[in-house]
Amino acid sequence: MRAVSRRAFAQIGLTALAFARSAEASPSGQNAPRATPADGDRSFRYVHLDVFTDKRLAGNQLLVFTEPGGLDAATMHALTRESNYSECTFIFPPEAAGTDHRVRIFTRGGETQFAGHPTIGSAFALAHTGVIKAGTARTVFGLGVGPTPLDFEWEGNRLAFAWMTQLNPTFGKSIANGGALAAAIGLTADAIVRSVRLKPVATSPDIPAGQEVNCGSNFFIVPLATRKAVDAAVLDRAKLDALFAAAGLQRRGLYIFSTERGADDATAYSRLLGGAGAIEDPATGSAAGPAGCFMAKYGFVAPDRAGQITFLQGVLAGRPSRLHVRVAMSGADITSVKVGGRSVVVGEGSMIA
Repeated sequence: MRAVSRRAFAQIGLTALAFARSAEASPSGQNAPRATPADGDRSFRYVHLDVFTDKRLAGNQLLVFTEPGGLDAATMHALTRESNYSECTFIFPPEAAGTDHRVRIFTRGGETQFAGHPTIGSAFALAHTGVIKAGTARTVFGLGVGPTPLDFEWEGNRLAFAWMTQLNPTFGKSIANGGALAAAIGLTADAIVRSVRLKPVATSPDIPAGQEVNCGSNFFIVPLATRKAVDAAVLDRAKLDALFAAAGLQRRGLYIFSTERGADDATAYSRLLGGAGAIEDPATGSAAGPAGCFMAKYGFVAPDRAGQITFLQGVLAGRPSRLHVRVAMSGADITSVKVGGRSVVVGEGSMIA
């Protein structure tokens, strides 16, 4: 066995002590070593969550950087690309009156003004780190779309559920040609729902084959007859682009759903087609609000059930998610829309920038 000098032995001891201290300093208390930055670099902590689920390794993945002070937009974008998740959020002190936190949301493509699962997940991250105190009934995030209230439900000291208030819906352009729209997603015309048994009021409009709806982000909502059709849909981008161009629509993701009942208790079974990136989004909170409003407007749910909509998304992607929607109505008018869900912490760590 090779002898070790006193100096080398001392250095080994100091290294071990530094490692132990870094583990003790970990907020998770799980003795996870913190990345050690080189001179001139900084280490930024994050909380890793799965959102719109209460089970780890399901739902939609998210990193929330809870102390990103000093990061510029280019670096936040770079950290998001490094994560390779659909979004990351960065929590700053409030900038606008009436807000409690400034939340900046980045996708792999750049900063976005609004997204659903990052908003819900950020609230759970702040509750996990103690920034949002147990029992807090409401907080207001400053997002790119403006102040966004969140309401909380607690189980003891644990945040159990969060609701975000989305913008009231704007119903945009629609497509009436069900056959052409079905062909653009690899289906036959009879796969698209054109009539329902329920009608909210006698003057309810006819159901379009698909329509643009915005509650903070634009999505094109398409109602399908069966869950099998939802799973079978495959986007033909060339056909869809031609169809959109003819209708004067810009390219956007298609949120497809079916209200066919399954073994679960979900109101609707859904997928997002044509979202950013090659990986199918397992939970799209910014689309669930518009889809819930579409369902309420066109009678897919009775008015007294519009406040109890549950979307089951992500099944085909292997990450089942449950997104809850509350649509409030006055006659045929939608007066408010909230999207809510649960989140679970998967881990904590740091990135060096």
